[in-house]
Amino acid sequence: MKFYAVRNGRRPGVYTTWPACEEQVKGFPGAVYKAFPTKEQALAFMGESLPNVTDLSPAGSSRTADALATTDAIHVWVDGSCLPINGRLYFGWAYIVLDDERVLHLASGHDVPAEARRHRNVAGEIQAVLYALEWCRARGMTAATIYFDYQGLASWVEGTWKTRTAFTQAYAERVRAMGMTLTWHKVQAHSGEPYNELVDRLAREAARSAPGNDQAV
Repeated sequence: MKFYAVRNGRRPGVYTTWPACEEQVKGFPGAVYKAFPTKEQALAFMGESLPNVTDLSPAGSSRTADALATTDAIHVWVDGSCLPINGRLYFGWAYIVLDDERVLHLASGHDVPAEARRHRNVAGEIQAVLYALEWCRARGMTAATIYFDYQGLASWVEGTWKTRTAFTQAYAERVRAMGMTLTWHKVQAHSGEPYNELVDRLAREAARSAPGNDQAV
């Protein structure tokens, strides 16, 4: 049996079949993936020793949607990136969703609205929050703790910071409209916390793989 590690693709993760892996990397710009004989080696390639990472094929994890909906402790780590390369800015975002036992889902990408680019890496962080919460809500999750390193992500939603641009205003309104109970937990960037380091790396790799970047990984 082989383990296919997709470090950069539509849905980064560890897959147990080639068709599931191929679906994430075929036609994806800058896809980074590799096959390994053991899960441990695949996880090492992903950059973290993440226990219990499951096959993130379209069928999802081994838990049913109903079971996921009853999970009490959902933890979401988010980050964004903005890389200046050859006079242009390239953007990336990444998130990981965990319960108290294991990784449920992780994803990254480089789609950031043009009107948001003035916010630099914060634009990617906002995209990560929105995509992560949409993923959770679609599976019946009603509460989550979000781990982030830029205070505005929480303060705009909670109303303690004014939303001075159309992008941040739309972000705050969209998160509130989801109706989820959210706990915000600020972490220190680049402090060595494994999950923070993982989403930071995935966001940077997503930015490097953005179309038009001739230095794509």
